[in-house]
Amino acid sequence: MSLFHKPIDQITLEDLNSLMGDMPVREGQLFDYKRELIRPEQLCGAVTSFANTQGGDLFIGIDESGGVPSAILGVECTDVDKEKLRLLDIFRNGIEPRLANIEIEFIHIADSRYVIVIRTKRSWLRPHRVKLNSKFYARQSNGKYELDVQQLRQMFLGSSDFAAKYAVFHNERVLSHVEQFDRSPFLLLHFVPVSSFENPNVVEMSGVLNNLRTEPLGTGSDNRRINVLGVYSETHEKNSKFQLFRNGIIEHASSRILRSNEIYGSDLYEKLKRIFAFTFQNYRLLGVKEPIYIFLSFYGVNGLKVKDIDSFYASHDVVPFEFDKLIYPEIFVEDTDSANSTELVRPLMDTLWNAYGFSKCGLDLE
Repeated sequence: MSLFHKPIDQITLEDLNSLMGDMPVREGQLFDYKRELIRPEQLCGAVTSFANTQGGDLFIGIDESGGVPSAILGVECTDVDKEKLRLLDIFRNGIEPRLANIEIEFIHIADSRYVIVIRTKRSWLRPHRVKLNSKFYARQSNGKYELDVQQLRQMFLGSSDFAAKYAVFHNERVLSHVEQFDRSPFLLLHFVPVSSFENPNVVEMSGVLNNLRTEPLGTGSDNRRINVLGVYSETHEKNSKFQLFRNGIIEHASSRILRSNEIYGSDLYEKLKRIFAFTFQNYRLLGVKEPIYIFLSFYGVNGLKVKDIDSFYASHDVVPFEFDKLIYPEIFVEDTDSANSTELVRPLMDTLWNAYGFSKCGLDLE
């Protein structure tokens, strides 16, 4: 019986006993058993081997023989919270690049003895290195192994596929919206989970549709419906659109906010903050617990005017924007649960002011 797809906080002692049933769950690509706590570099090695492969569970306090679990012993622990913080600190300081969303659960066995379950999801920032010994690990059916140079090269090259796949997706969406908005200036905003191009069906439509925030950017209207791509909503004028794709990408496209090729920076700031917060809430509802990229761009904006740029005290001539598109720097969000929408949007506002010759945004942003 596999426990990897069961929420870690729902694993019970009965579940642990099932690992040793008539069909025992052997150590392998998704499972590793340790009789007792191991050294920090070994802990980091086990966790990174899961992160660099398909993810998995490390059980500490379960004895094994030949890879088959044989006894639930537990490990002594008098302060669960303190021990959990100690383990998280080991992973935080011992793994590079840092791994997000490592889950740790203590399952009570008897008295002050617990089985510690450490769950690691497949990482989309792989490969991860153990800093204490500078080694890279992965897993196969017979357990952990050290990656060689060729395997490392393939893993590094694989991480570049995301950029190439997103570029194709982005270009297709731009061409679609150029036509739909009849070549009017428009804003395009994408939230892209790092696994979106490897998992085509992240979104389960049943049970989530009524709870999602699907208002298009800059509006309060919401006429959500399921379409062939996922979940869709648009304004009555069709000038602002929301699309949740089945692979977890969330898109906002709007010509409304760039109407007459003019925009107020303060208005953009407030609308982006609101959309960022709603989007992070949506990902929590969808159970998406992985890093995401955020991409913002304007199209058809040659001559764009930002109405609240104060040119009176500028040391240079402030002229309308001179290019057809404005591509903002991408934003990487490691953990949407702790992401601060205000802090994420501020650099975007600086970029907008940079486009008009200013070193940073001149607004008092709160």
